[in-house]
Amino acid sequence: MTSLKFVVRMALRELRASWRRLLLFFVCIALGVGGIVLLRSVVQEVRRTIAGDARALLAADVVLSTGRPWDPATREAVEQRLSSPMVLERTESLETNTMVRPGNDRPVARMAEVQGVSPGFPLYGRVELEGGQAYSHALLENHGALVRPELLVQLEVAVGDTILIGEERFTVRGVVLVEPGTSMGAFSFGSRVLVDAATLEGAGLAGAGSRVNRQILLRVRPGGFDRFVSGLRDALGNRFVRVRSYKGTEERVGADLARAENYLSLVGLVMVILGGIGVSSVTRVFVRQKIRSIAVLKCLGATTRQIIAAYLAQAVLLGIAGCALGLILAWAAMRSLPRLLGDLLPAGGWTARLTPSAAVQGVAIGLLVALLFSLVPLLDVRRVKPSLLLRDTGEGSGGRDWVRWAALAALVAALVGIASWQAASLRVGLAVSGGLAAVTLVLQAAGAALVRLLRPLASSRHVALRHAVLRLTRPGNQTRAVLLAVGLGTFFIVGVQSLQANLLREFSLAIDTTAADMFLIDVQPGQAAGVTAFLRERSGGASVPPPVPVLRARVVGVQGRAINLESYEDVRGRGSLAREYTVTWRDRLEANERVVKGTFWSGGGGSDGEVSIEQSLHERFRIDVG
Repeated sequence: MTSLKFVVRMALRELRASWRRLLLFFVCIALGVGGIVLLRSVVQEVRRTIAGDARALLAADVVLSTGRPWDPATREAVEQRLSSPMVLERTESLETNTMVRPGNDRPVARMAEVQGVSPGFPLYGRVELEGGQAYSHALLENHGALVRPELLVQLEVAVGDTILIGEERFTVRGVVLVEPGTSMGAFSFGSRVLVDAATLEGAGLAGAGSRVNRQILLRVRPGGFDRFVSGLRDALGNRFVRVRSYKGTEERVGADLARAENYLSLVGLVMVILGGIGVSSVTRVFVRQKIRSIAVLKCLGATTRQIIAAYLAQAVLLGIAGCALGLILAWAAMRSLPRLLGDLLPAGGWTARLTPSAAVQGVAIGLLVALLFSLVPLLDVRRVKPSLLLRDTGEGSGGRDWVRWAALAALVAALVGIASWQAASLRVGLAVSGGLAAVTLVLQAAGAALVRLLRPLASSRHVALRHAVLRLTRPGNQTRAVLLAVGLGTFFIVGVQSLQANLLREFSLAIDTTAADMFLIDVQPGQAAGVTAFLRERSGGASVPPPVPVLRARVVGVQGRAINLESYEDVRGRGSLAREYTVTWRDRLEANERVVKGTFWSGGGGSDGEVSIEQSLHERFRIDVG
């Protein structure tokens, strides 16, 4: 008890007397901890905000979807599963892409994504209408429709006017601003139109040959959710029915953000390591300044263990204070993000708060760094002898110090563990630690070489230069530590900038200057000449490419053998060849095309219905020339 009381009293006394000299120690820990906590909190909050709306992204807990009409056997299997007490609520919808025209017979039409919904839609989220109008399914009854604002402009219609979908007339009863069930960033063929599902079925757009996606949306009890979804997938896996759950959306969003979080956490870890180098340097200087005080304490009966424990306690107290300041800095930065970043943050549900897991990780790493990086220089206390008070030297022999090597090994192991923890991967943690170790060795060697190269300048006639070199080359100086910190900092900044540039280059579209900036799709034959003339007038002298004819078609057979689309097993194999392909026709090759097998036709083409296919189809489905 007496020994513990001595350690605590000495640590507090030294802290009061030397806090100015240890201020850098405190700041290094604070900045490192603040960086880790802020980076992790931002990413975790973005993940919570986006993934927390996963149900609204699907408009349900579970969605069953198929691109085929519900055949009796499949419908029976679905109904059998949905009779479970796990299902609390359900509704159905169907979607198709079709042309929408104004009801006043004006010669204009636009492609639209028409969704027919049933009462109860959406199960999660809400449909927001322009002007604060409340949504209810009654708006869609009796041939009502809700449309996106851009479609009103394109068709030159207003709320209350009629539009034609198929052969049915619908009255525009509202303008949709926000709608659940729409995927973020998904490609769209046109503006969204909401109508009643039964009315859409009667419009003749969901019959044989139509491209219709049918969905059953479910609200499910939380208990046993995963088992229920797994059972649905097992029962319907071979029936062309896709089963999606909101957890899948959460996982997809979460996986991408988790990678970003781990990467940014490694950035924060490097900040902490740089702070740790500062901690080690400050501690080494502090011990050298306290050598005579340590010798006095040993003369008065204090043991080496007690003195090291007192200084370690002081380092821990400074680490705790630094962690507290780091949390305050991270909180202040988090509070300022909405004002600084504005629209870059998620629109709804963003909370400027530090997440508990980020705070715990930051504090734990900060305390470990404070303890481990201060331990190695504190081991010099063992070499201080009481005889130092009588002579100028009081250090022990310079033989191998196994305790110091053990402390260094513990420091390296801890850094590997922390890096692996932050990266959520032992392989990445080892790679990062190995890279830092290699850079450290190179910088240490460079520091030693620099000191050796500077020594001849110590005899220079210039007083300022001579004293500068002597200060840099004297024993016990911090030249190598400063070079290491500056070198690692420079390496870190250049490395992050290079990685950012490489990632941007890797994920960019890599389009050259001749690539198109805009595509005009669905230009009808009677519109081609007018569109071309319109573009020429506004092109500023630039060339206008000719229209490219395209259509969508399926492969129905190869070598006289029909492709079976009714068997799930056949579709999983060669039947996937029967998906829709984009087909065009011309008598020439473009500059970016070349024939790898066979001969391309010329002039008007052959009389036997010749076609050319992409190399990928040839390799995947073994379709050869002839």
